[in-house]
Amino acid sequence: MYCRVVHVKAVSEIQLKMITSYIDSTMMPRNLAAGQISGEVFEKSPTEIFTVSKFSDKETANKIMGLMKDEIREIAKGCKMSLLEGPRIIQGKSSLE
Repeated sequence: MYCRVVHVKAVSEIQLKMITSYIDSTMMPRNLAAGQISGEVFEKSPTEIFTVSKFSDKETANKIMGLMKDEIREIAKGCKMSLLEGPRIIQGKSSLE
């Protein structure tokens, strides 16, 4: 399992709504169809989100990143983005699941 977390800080609430709408309608469905295991978007503030994407391995994560490189560059022009990624080393499971 390989995980990628992207933090996005937009300059306005409207800009963030446009970004999240694009992620929801275009990026997420395409990435899932291309092999991404799961994707979630969390709101940190009215102008900040972070996404958590899971992949089977780093190669798949890099392949999917290649699909959206131009889009990421375009989004990054108007906001701040940071990226954390790496392989899972520990998995905990709740007995409630």
